[in-house]
Amino acid sequence: MPDTFLIEGDITAADTFTALTTRGSETTPSLQIPTSWTSIARLVAFVSYDQVAAGSAIFILRIGGKAVKPEQDIVIAGGGGAAVQAGSDAAPLITEAFTLEEAAIEVSGGDTIRIEAAMTDTDLGTARVVVLLYSG
Repeated sequence: MPDTFLIEGDITAADTFTALTTRGSETTPSLQIPTSWTSIARLVAFVSYDQVAAGSAIFILRIGGKAVKPEQDIVIAGGGGAAVQAGSDAAPLITEAFTLEEAAIEVSGGDTIRIEAAMTDTDLGTARVVVLLYSG
């Protein structure tokens, strides 16, 4: 099984990149990728949002930091809908997992990585973004 690096975080506003800095239950997670890594071979990203406003948004992932050259911007999801009315049931919101096979993003093992996400256009409410990277 390949080495993996999982990072997550919440986007709470539209049109601004937010750093993803959570790694499960770790209170002070390291953003240093393993020294054995030379590339990101595969990337899987998940987005879920609570649809508190009517409208639509595109979600963008930015991968950079000292470990990644050049910085990469990747569109990972899109979504939208109508805001739920008081007293009604909300329809389930589902976004498909985004997978980038054969990503071939060169990295410098042992350096820190910066992963950010943005929700464009409409602020759909809090969006949770989870990214899983696989070593090359």
